[in-house]
Amino acid sequence: MPDTMEVYTGMEVTVEHVESLSSGGARFDITAEDGRKWRIDLTRDGETDVVTTWRDGTLADVAVPEWVDDVTARLARQ
Repeated sequence: MPDTMEVYTGMEVTVEHVESLSSGGARFDITAEDGRKWRIDLTRDGETDVVTTWRDGTLADVAVPEWVDDVTARLARQ
C-alpha cells in the first residue's frame, strides 16, 4: 500500500514498495505530484540506484531531485 510523505520542499510524494530484492534491499516507486516517477532500488547499505523514470506515465529521462536522498534515508530507517 502506498504511503505519502512531504519532502523538505513542501511537495508531497507517494512511495510504494514494489518488491524485496534478493540482495536484501528493496525496490520502490516514488511519484511526485507533478507526474514524475522514479523506480529505485535501495540496497541494504542505503545506496540508491535509479532503475527507470517516467513523466506522466511515459518512460522518460527524468533527473533525480535532491529530495530523493531525504526520501530514501527515511525508507532506510524503516
